[in-house]
Amino acid sequence: MYWGESLIKDLKGKQKVSTGISPSGPIHLGNLREILTGDIIYKSLLMDGKESTFIYLADDMDPLRKVYPFLPESYTEHVGKPLRDIPAPDGKGSYSEFYLNPFMEALKSLDVKPEVIRTGELYRDGKFGEIINTVIEKKDEIRSILESISGRELEPQWFPYNARCSKCGRINSTTATDYGDGKVSYNCKCGNSGESDIYREEGKLPWRIEWPAKWKILNVTIEPFGKDHGTVGGSYDTGKEIAEKIFNYKAPLPLIYERILLKGKGAMHSSTGVNIPAQEILSFSPPEIIRYVMARVPATRHVEFDPALGFLSTMDEFERLLKMESEKKTSEDQHWILTLSKAGRAYDSVPDYRHLTTLVQIYNSEERIREILKNEGKEYSSEILRETIEMAKKWVQTYAPDSSKFSLKGEKDPVDLSVEERKLICSLYEKLEKLDQWVPEKIHECARESIGRFNLAPADGFRAIYRVLIGNDKGPRLGFFLSVIPREKITKRLGWVCGE
Repeated sequence: MYWGESLIKDLKGKQKVSTGISPSGPIHLGNLREILTGDIIYKSLLMDGKESTFIYLADDMDPLRKVYPFLPESYTEHVGKPLRDIPAPDGKGSYSEFYLNPFMEALKSLDVKPEVIRTGELYRDGKFGEIINTVIEKKDEIRSILESISGRELEPQWFPYNARCSKCGRINSTTATDYGDGKVSYNCKCGNSGESDIYREEGKLPWRIEWPAKWKILNVTIEPFGKDHGTVGGSYDTGKEIAEKIFNYKAPLPLIYERILLKGKGAMHSSTGVNIPAQEILSFSPPEIIRYVMARVPATRHVEFDPALGFLSTMDEFERLLKMESEKKTSEDQHWILTLSKAGRAYDSVPDYRHLTTLVQIYNSEERIREILKNEGKEYSSEILRETIEMAKKWVQTYAPDSSKFSLKGEKDPVDLSVEERKLICSLYEKLEKLDQWVPEKIHECARESIGRFNLAPADGFRAIYRVLIGNDKGPRLGFFLSVIPREKITKRLGWVCGE
């Protein structure tokens, strides 16, 4: 049974799936795992005939914790302030919206359409007010829960509400001194004293209390979250106890998801700079592939994302699955995976991405590429083909390893070959000159027959051919590669090498 279906099959009644993130920096592929996992659960519920809604919480009241590597040192003065109150790096609007807006655009491309809720607006509109009052009244019980479950002793002056200083704007530098009539009195390290109204946007709950408070306020029933929150004694464990003992609310069904690792660099994280922003991913990857990467693997298993050759292999795998679906050969699990991968676009197939990475290195003209594909019996919608061509160009420019990049050698460019290799090239030249059809299968067969005539291993033979044509030891699939280049251009090059 598909993992999404297995999670929700026994649920009854209306469900609300929640995800969230602090927009503290570029929102990347690792962050996408949370919201796409939530979207997969949400869509799985709908596929199973269950009533469901999906929300996304932007935790814009979280403070800036430090000056991250991607920020200038001038942001030191903003450390401790809510993200929604800090200016954007480009000087236009707020810090939180600067990073949130491109992420929201990426979600549209991915066919992810949650109700977006900004935590700051919940505070601003007084939605947290009654819960904050309850939390303060029951602070001793909450302290006991936090200390007993987490195993950590809280500071003597701990208070379950962080007031925002009316002078310096920080929410991590105040100490509560009194509470009454919905107002928290405080002293700030900056020297200021004041009062914070719990029914206004003048402070926030600590994370371990705020999380279960959101469950209660928003009626959340299912929530995926990273394993850092799911450790024994972690924030889910304390949140569950607070929700059920203090708020009288059943904690949501949890789904602990694993991290996305960037091949060769480890786990993605905005603060370390080890990431690929969501918008960057979509500049070279069709949205279906990003969804597929998440949908095909249970959320409880980590995913290693390779933007280089591993990405092409994933594209090939997805294209094979689409073909199987068109032939009605998919299993039930594969049907779920494909259905949840498709990003709301109406199409039956996708252009052969690997083939396009070859074509864009030979031809600049979209029309010429379209003509070649049409001659191969492949036609696609103008919009999807145009988008995929641009993506293939971006991949070649930015992520393709050197072995996948090439340019055709000139007709008379020198090349070093052994005697046997030169004989092979001359044999191939003669065969291609006489070939009745300039098609991939027949071109490839000519190459294999020529290599077989001489004392060369297949790999060595193909290596010699690629060196003659593109100067590399490896290259695109030979038959497809040569079939899209005019025969005369290829035979002139081979003929010159043979002394013809």
